[in-house]
Amino acid sequence: MEDNFIQVDPRDRQIIELLLQGCDNSEIARDLNIAERTVKAHFNRLFVRFGIKGGIKRVKLATLLYRRQLWLERQQTPADQANANNSSFNA
Repeated sequence: MEDNFIQVDPRDRQIIELLLQGCDNSEIARDLNIAERTVKAHFNRLFVRFGIKGGIKRVKLATLLYRRQLWLERQQTPADQANANNSSFNA
């Protein structure tokens, strides 16, 4: 999954960020100055990339990406804490 997330292009990242903020297609289109149809095309590409089929696709995608974001933040937290502790000892 991490490889798929890294390969997301900058526009898809913008769309993902707006999705995770709770924006609908029309809000995303307006914020990014693109057609709503283009937003849908981006989502369809993301659904295929992440293997999301049927059901409530936007919810599945948002949940998947949100969980991934939380996982990445948890992975960074121990290293960040270690760096903070090391820098406080060096001060």
